[in-house]
Amino acid sequence: MRILLTLLFFLRLIVSLQAQSAQRPELVVTPLNKQVFVHTTYGMYGGTPFPSNGLIIKTEDGIVLVDTGWDTDTNTDNTRELLRWVSNNLHQPVRLCIVTHAHEDRVGGISELRKAGVRVVSTPLTAQKSIKLGFESPEAVLPNDTTFSIGNEPIRCYFPGQGHTPDNIVVWLPNQKILYGGCLVKSVAAFGMGNLTDANLNEWGNSIQNLMIQFKSARIVVPGHQEWTDTQSLAHTLQLLKKHGEAKK
Repeated sequence: MRILLTLLFFLRLIVSLQAQSAQRPELVVTPLNKQVFVHTTYGMYGGTPFPSNGLIIKTEDGIVLVDTGWDTDTNTDNTRELLRWVSNNLHQPVRLCIVTHAHEDRVGGISELRKAGVRVVSTPLTAQKSIKLGFESPEAVLPNDTTFSIGNEPIRCYFPGQGHTPDNIVVWLPNQKILYGGCLVKSVAAFGMGNLTDANLNEWGNSIQNLMIQFKSARIVVPGHQEWTDTQSLAHTLQLLKKHGEAKK
């Protein structure tokens, strides 16, 4: 009887692990042009797989990542798969990763990047918050507004104000006219505000309007989650904020 129960336990465990594996889709990489790609990994949100976007920027001096894969403090498979994809398809080393705020879908893979010798940077606030959440800290070297170049590709990291989190920054590629809004920006496919645990709803709208002024020439706006095919995601975010506020009255 004991042997039978043991077998049943392991059988259930195998089925459970297979189900979990089936639930979480593999990495998807989508080119925006010859130099910039969106990497999409999946985590579990509300019991179902949910996509998380980041950038892969190809320069003359190697690859720059924006945000890690959606990983946890115990599982960094998504970021490992991301590094493998870069190596197999772009054949360049990853020089740098910029993380845009301290949630696991942005910083979860820092330890995996460090193992691969990749430098990871962000703001001092994101570095502090990452440690509090149990993740490795990025280097706290980014001011609120800075532009630097890697391989002749200028990259601007900008803090527009609080919103999704107190530390959310965006990344602007002026040569490409691509704005990576991260989780501050909601996709037009989004019907709600998502995770509001660390949100500042009073300032979020002001921060989006700031982006609309600063980056009005953007041809592509990539949100932290879901699709980016519609350039109206900034305006859509304002609409969602308005609806959320009205529903709370």
